[in-house]
Amino acid sequence: MGIAEKLVHAGILTLLCRAIAVIIAAFVVRFLYTGYVQRMKVRKLKAQGIPVIRHSFLLGHLPLFFDFRRAHPPDVSFYVLHTWLADNAIKYFPELNGRLPPIVYLDLWPLTYCYALVYDGVANQQFTQVQSVNKHQVVRDFLVYMTQTHDLFSSDGPIWKTWRSRFNPGFSSRNISTMIPELMEEVLVFVDILKQNAGPNGTWGRVFPLERKTTNLTFDIIVRAILDIRLHDQTTEPGAPLKLAMVDQINLMNEMPIMARNGLPFLDKNPQRLKQIAHYNDVMHEILLKPIQERMRESAKPGQKKTAVDLALKYMEEDEAKEGNKPEVEFVDRLIANLKVMMFAGHDTTSATICFMTKCLQDNPDCLAKLRHEHDVVLGEPDKVVEVLTASPHLIYSLPYTLGVIKETLRLWPLASTVRETEPNFFISAKDDPMRYPADGWALWTASPGLHRNPDYWHRPNEFLPERWIVGPEDPLHPVLKDAWTPFSIANSVLLGPRSCIGMELALTELKLVSVMIARSFDMEEAWDEWDKTQGDKATPDHKINGERLYMTGNSTVHPKDGMPVRVRMRTHVSQA
Repeated sequence: MGIAEKLVHAGILTLLCRAIAVIIAAFVVRFLYTGYVQRMKVRKLKAQGIPVIRHSFLLGHLPLFFDFRRAHPPDVSFYVLHTWLADNAIKYFPELNGRLPPIVYLDLWPLTYCYALVYDGVANQQFTQVQSVNKHQVVRDFLVYMTQTHDLFSSDGPIWKTWRSRFNPGFSSRNISTMIPELMEEVLVFVDILKQNAGPNGTWGRVFPLERKTTNLTFDIIVRAILDIRLHDQTTEPGAPLKLAMVDQINLMNEMPIMARNGLPFLDKNPQRLKQIAHYNDVMHEILLKPIQERMRESAKPGQKKTAVDLALKYMEEDEAKEGNKPEVEFVDRLIANLKVMMFAGHDTTSATICFMTKCLQDNPDCLAKLRHEHDVVLGEPDKVVEVLTASPHLIYSLPYTLGVIKETLRLWPLASTVRETEPNFFISAKDDPMRYPADGWALWTASPGLHRNPDYWHRPNEFLPERWIVGPEDPLHPVLKDAWTPFSIANSVLLGPRSCIGMELALTELKLVSVMIARSFDMEEAWDEWDKTQGDKATPDHKINGERLYMTGNSTVHPKDGMPVRVRMRTHVSQA
């Protein structure tokens, strides 16, 4: 190489280094400026007289996050933060005498988004019902790996309205009630599995993780409800391919950090993990496409039971007529995206709720006795339940105490809540509070675990009292504000709001069916000592929250610790009717 060529190469290398240096400098400047703006937002809140947690200009509120981690087992769900903050209010808000403010601002930049935790029911109404603002970017950041945000949960505007209207009839109370015989078929399989895990002659059986069984059940049910096909996941080892692909994908998604786009967004890109996620998407797409194509061919058959897919497919030709020669592939892709997110949401939280309902009834045997009595009175003998509900499915809606048990479980163990983002100059106010709390630039996160135990709205808030959902307004137990109950992402007003959980009726029906088909036939209890023996060196007997071995775990979605180890025994039923 000649001198001239060496000079050219050296010049190119110099220019390249300068370009890289400029890019790095630009990123650093942008990073520092963004951090300054975010930190100043908190200082402005304090200047306005809004209570805020002690704030570091360098670290923001990250020290609080580290406090939370140090105070809990390593696998604790971040969702527990809501109640932990309320329990430690005297430390972080000493000026409020042990109470939390209605809105708690958390500056967690640059690790993730900055949140405004909403602990007040009136404030929560203002961005979910009075004005239903858009889902926050954090929702799309999570679901993009599964649906490319073509789904009901992460989309907004006309696309959301169109697809919500298409799926609504399939999840109506009327349509769900027609499915009860099919749903009971799946629950009967679950009952048989519990019998197999019970000991002989009314003795306790061996310990097993309850959530593994309930997950298989709820996945079978959601697939039956939306596609009217029997997946047989409960009786297939190691599981149905569709369920295995979804669970593996969700586990990968849970490992993907949700980084603020104005923080360190490049840290959430793992090429190998993204490749695996894409593979599972392809697997699920191929599996789901076949039944969709079959439903398209059979849609004209009279008398066929209408699932959510059938009711959505009838719009495909209408779309093609409106949009010319647009191929049906886009419609089907969006349909599959929605089916995936429905299967995800429709099995995951319901499965965990069955576990936590079991925990609540185990700890409150008087409530379990009342539940069993109601089933005796309304449904007769346990071995006649399927026959009775098949002939009279409306009776599933005649179980007020059972519904109270479910609602109270969801109050004490809520597993999902909404996260929203607002336009500039959006403010919210709280009950009996003249302060206007700014929302712009904050991820508004309904703090359901804290809101559900807020003594302003709940009498004896930490007790499991299903009666509070039955008594009249004159009773102290009656909720002060029913909209302070938010387990299905938004409040429980008769208005419900446009973004209410589309699968709420299906979930409640599932939980009732599980309750009526197992409560009188089995005793079930946690079995941690036996579980620890099976785990050997992996046992974690010191992992507790408030003295309890069972607590919420999980990175994004919430699960019971270790799948909730239990043991089961058959019981001889004596009618209390």
